[in-house]
Amino acid sequence: MRRTLFSLLLKDRDRLGWEAFCVHFTAAGRELARETGNRRLATVGVGRTTFDKWSSGTWVGRPRSEAAQILEHMLGHTVEELFSPAPETTQISTRWPTSNLLLPAGGPAGTWEIAGRQRLDGTSAAVHLLPVNRRGEGADVHDLSQDGLRDLERFLRPARRGFLVGVEERHDDFNLYVRDAAAARRPALPGPSAAGALSIPSAYLLDDLTYGILWALTQLDDGLLADDRALDAEQHLLGTYLSLPRSAPSQMLVDLTAAGSSWMGSAFCARHIQQELTDATEVPIFWTREQSGEEAACWLFFKHKLDYLQSLERFHSPAAQTVRVFCLPEAEVACSERYERVLLLLAIALMERFGIRVRVISKPEYSDVDGVALVPGQRAVVANWVRVPGGALWAAGSTSARGELRTYATVFADSEGADVLVGEDPASRLRSLADYLSLDWGWLTSRCHGLGEYGVAGLVRPRSRLLTVEALDETLLFLGKLASHR
Repeated sequence: MRRTLFSLLLKDRDRLGWEAFCVHFTAAGRELARETGNRRLATVGVGRTTFDKWSSGTWVGRPRSEAAQILEHMLGHTVEELFSPAPETTQISTRWPTSNLLLPAGGPAGTWEIAGRQRLDGTSAAVHLLPVNRRGEGADVHDLSQDGLRDLERFLRPARRGFLVGVEERHDDFNLYVRDAAAARRPALPGPSAAGALSIPSAYLLDDLTYGILWALTQLDDGLLADDRALDAEQHLLGTYLSLPRSAPSQMLVDLTAAGSSWMGSAFCARHIQQELTDATEVPIFWTREQSGEEAACWLFFKHKLDYLQSLERFHSPAAQTVRVFCLPEAEVACSERYERVLLLLAIALMERFGIRVRVISKPEYSDVDGVALVPGQRAVVANWVRVPGGALWAAGSTSARGELRTYATVFADSEGADVLVGEDPASRLRSLADYLSLDWGWLTSRCHGLGEYGVAGLVRPRSRLLTVEALDETLLFLGKLASHR
């Protein structure tokens, strides 16, 4: 039997304990009493035994009178809905508030709405739910009628963004598995005599790793596709501004989505740094402004980011190692979703895989330090495209002024003494980063190993020519090999 919607909402809103629940229940009762004029609502309480019965997840009764009114006001659902088995789609919207599945008339096909947070605009995709059974490394589709097979064929035919979501029923819960519809089109569709031939790899279990990847990639991909003509037409801007000593063009110069603006700013800054470091004779050190998974996801998917990191490998040698510093204040980490923290760790792991020594500092006063590549004693190359003041696409320049070089050098020296990453090797540093981000290292490395073996494209495939999952696939395998470092 599936758990009730009430029990899932308690888990999602961190109100599993009786004491925490009572605080919110009492506050909701007082608020409702003021709104309705019914003073009795302000005095209603919930005993521990009653709460345990409600939150068991399988209780078949219904609260009554004032208690029912308060619960409906507090949780936004009727008592009938709260204490009935939760629909399969509820798990997505309750666990990941940036998602919502819309299934008209309760059918298997509908729309998956995905919302951005600070930097992304959101998007939507077609979705089709299928019953599956887990067998070994796959979740196999089962119990499809001939009508169900025809519905599936009709769903897969259009050349659009779509996902198959396998629903695996368990004793009192369910698992969800996701597969890109484009990947499902390639093998032959199951016929009436082979209903189990369509399978979703168990590595595509929907959790904070796979959801974070899907959430970021679909928004970046759809945004860039919407801007494809505009980005192609505005390529000359990059070359024009590269010839200037300083530049900070307004976003109002071009009409782009958030993804398109991020791509253009990032692409310019990468070319600007590469150009300014052409004749560098010392190993540069870098300061990176990304503080959330939403910002850092660009490192994982923008094709030019991979090319940029590969171009900097010329500075690596047995005697030298480039350093890249992130400022991740505790307050920013605390308010971010778990799947975003996973994206952040993946982006930093990508750099460690390239031989870059990453440092992380938690001091919030360093949040506004420029994105900069410092060649000690020679030049500071400023390249900001994240959180640029004044609504600019980027803010870039270069300086050799001794005062400014000393200022940047001091900031980098401070970061060395305040590094929260502990260890002399990537495994140790990434393990300490997982601790700082409150991520389970064993779970993460095990999941990365499984997903890396299958590849991300089967889960969600980029369609824009400006994106790639090559870097992410290699990073997942890199982290998977560190699974023994616990």
